[in-house]
Amino acid sequence: MKFLKSVVTSKEELVDTVYLIALQGFNQLLPLFVMPYLMKVLGAGGYGEIGYALAVIQYIDLIVTFGFNLSATKLIAQSGDDKNQYSTYFWNVVCAKLLLLLASCLLLFFATEFVPSIHKYKYVIYATLPMAVGSAFTFMWFFQGMGMVRLFSILNTCSKILLLPLVFFFVKDESDVIWAAFLQASVFVLTAIISNIYILKKKILVWKAPSIKGVLHVVKDSFPLFLSTASTSVYTQFFVVVLGFYCTSEMIGRYTSAERIMRALVFLVYVPISQAFYPRISKQVCQNYSLARENFRNALYVTGICMFCIGVFIFFGGDYIAEWLGGAYKGLDDILRIMAFVPLAIGVGGILGQMGLIAMGTNTDKLHFRNVYFYVALISLVTVLPLVANFYETGAAIALLVSEWLVLIFMLFYNVKKK
Repeated sequence: MKFLKSVVTSKEELVDTVYLIALQGFNQLLPLFVMPYLMKVLGAGGYGEIGYALAVIQYIDLIVTFGFNLSATKLIAQSGDDKNQYSTYFWNVVCAKLLLLLASCLLLFFATEFVPSIHKYKYVIYATLPMAVGSAFTFMWFFQGMGMVRLFSILNTCSKILLLPLVFFFVKDESDVIWAAFLQASVFVLTAIISNIYILKKKILVWKAPSIKGVLHVVKDSFPLFLSTASTSVYTQFFVVVLGFYCTSEMIGRYTSAERIMRALVFLVYVPISQAFYPRISKQVCQNYSLARENFRNALYVTGICMFCIGVFIFFGGDYIAEWLGGAYKGLDDILRIMAFVPLAIGVGGILGQMGLIAMGTNTDKLHFRNVYFYVALISLVTVLPLVANFYETGAAIALLVSEWLVLIFMLFYNVKKK
């Protein structure tokens, strides 16, 4: 009864969450329709090439995002209705992201030209690059901080409706892997174009010339979050890169397929919960800490229940998924059963970190948030290499399971410690 009573007091957040789950559900269903088609048409080898290219491009996106999705969201949310203040933050962040994009594209060029294991996927990687470019200018952090997450979800949905169906027309076999990569990446570019048009037409912002001091301020504020995200990438994108040294593209395809299925289901629920609660909790911390704490508990309970259900579904549905995809994905069911225990750790650990330590925490808690991912990254590096060398894609799945549960344990420890 106490939990139900607390839910009623945060009706607005729950309405937003349900609304966003519906939109996010549609956002995830479109790729989920495309994903099985690509898995079957491209085969494990072709899909493995896309998975590898995506892992590399996500490193570019990691550099460009630089933790702004959390730090800038909080700055915008706490600016309230002060148009001059949030416009200043906006243009400084955009300037920082543009500089980071240029630097990371230069690094990508050298990597694709001079690193053999990356060079063989060169053209697929370049076809996926629009994802990072579009992601840099979609301004999700701004819409979220302004409390306009519903609008952003609608813009994203429209982009997917317009572009993703083209995959069925242009991708017919494994030779069309470049088209498959490019069309999926182009969704981010279209979302960026629509987002910019909307901001310009509605005159939400005023021009504030970026300053060196302002750019350095937003970069410094976001740096601990960037380090934590960079550490996280060790057991997300980097695991796929490690597979590239030991495994065939078919093995990479099986692992990336299982992980993408699992994460698609997780993000179907986790993303809207985070988008609905995070900016409000960030604002409520300054106004009504007890209400912020209450909303944090609500987000934690709802996420935990949903992630448990997703894990059960993946565990018992793995056989049917592997059978439907065909012989090239033999062994996918075993990987899915391992990954079935991951969603609970991702969801609960994410809420404890983003809302418990970032939204409701101090600068010290932000450092703890960074340290969690740093510690886990080091452990992951030690475990993933021997596991992949001996057990290939199954070893990577085991390493992922261990890493995500370590994140949850550390996040829980620091949340209890700060009370």
